[in-house]
Amino acid sequence: MGKKAKFFKSIMTFHCFFIRTSSKKNKEMFLHHEGKPSKNIIEEINQMDIDWAIEIYLPEEITVEILIRLPVQSLLRFKCASKFWKTLITSDHFKAKHYNHAKNNKKILITRVLPDHTTSYYCSSLSSPQLLQKLGCCPSNNKPNRYKVLCCFDGLSLLHFYYDYLLWNPSTNESIKLPYIDYQESIRSTFGLGYDSISGDYKILKIDNNGGDDSRPPSKILALKSGSWRKIDNHPRIFHNSTYCDDHLTFVCGAFHWLSKDNVNKYFMISLNISTEVYIEIELPEEICNIPNETFIKRDVSIIEEMLCVFYSCLRPRWGTFKLWVMKDYAIKESWTILFNIQDRSIYHNVGIPKYIFANGQILLIYRYGVCRGYRTSTGLFELFPAHHGIQRGLVYTESFISPKSLISY
Repeated sequence: MGKKAKFFKSIMTFHCFFIRTSSKKNKEMFLHHEGKPSKNIIEEINQMDIDWAIEIYLPEEITVEILIRLPVQSLLRFKCASKFWKTLITSDHFKAKHYNHAKNNKKILITRVLPDHTTSYYCSSLSSPQLLQKLGCCPSNNKPNRYKVLCCFDGLSLLHFYYDYLLWNPSTNESIKLPYIDYQESIRSTFGLGYDSISGDYKILKIDNNGGDDSRPPSKILALKSGSWRKIDNHPRIFHNSTYCDDHLTFVCGAFHWLSKDNVNKYFMISLNISTEVYIEIELPEEICNIPNETFIKRDVSIIEEMLCVFYSCLRPRWGTFKLWVMKDYAIKESWTILFNIQDRSIYHNVGIPKYIFANGQILLIYRYGVCRGYRTSTGLFELFPAHHGIQRGLVYTESFISPKSLISY
């Protein structure tokens, strides 16, 4: 018997063992989660001898390899199957293995504002694309919910509604309210969320969009372990915010990144190290710095496959252009490499930030058409994510067990 066949047999045995040895309630939850099996499978399971099922033994490493492939919501339910499973699923070792596996199965979190001004949340797998599924969970007990997702990192999402800021894990539906920020101070600010591997702490950076003079509010950073916001020095250059920007800072290689420009309007990238809080400037490809005045221009920074990338889209009188570069060696200008170069006026008018690159090399892009936003690739519309009025943004994230309540101190 081949390795795949053995692994499949282990999974089937594992499923049968769970159904026979757990309570009726757990069995119903399991069947509901997995989808209703065929009548023959149910009859076969019901005919299994319970004594034989109890004697089944699966090595722990096989059990772990099966469980890490399941979504967080299922695993949270499966903790009630037995004390062993609860201990296993809640262990740091298991959570780390599950997260490492989940990084290969990225998801996208999409928010949509409904006509009554409430917000709904949708998600979908990106490694095996499927129709958007509406999340049944809500990041707050306060209803109706109107929170806007600002950024995502390590399965955590930063949300905002007027004076309230929440840190939310959509996989576990656990959230916690963050320290107060004055609304007038933050109304035109951009946020980023990242992890400081030196201090072992998650941090949130807030920078102001109004640059060019000394009166702009100082940047602030929140280290969750400290439980309070702290002022940091602004970068001397202005912050550049594109018209259709998704309004969040890119975090990669232990630093936050955004675009700025000098006194002669030449663009470059600013990097702020999350541990040392030291700024550096990263040079961009010459082409993105020297675009002449166009009907429509958008420049921005993003992340693709854990690599820093920069792109522009512009609409000329007869065609549109979209170009994307990735930086293969961090902070080395010569390592900028063109990943995509597409010219098509009809498709790339009002294109936003690239979100994800599929296994076939196609890039998922968000676009704006009138009051609607939708998703497309270089070959056309991405029909699994239909365009809707009220779609705010889509943020790629990885499922995790990280508890927001365990991260912050007051």
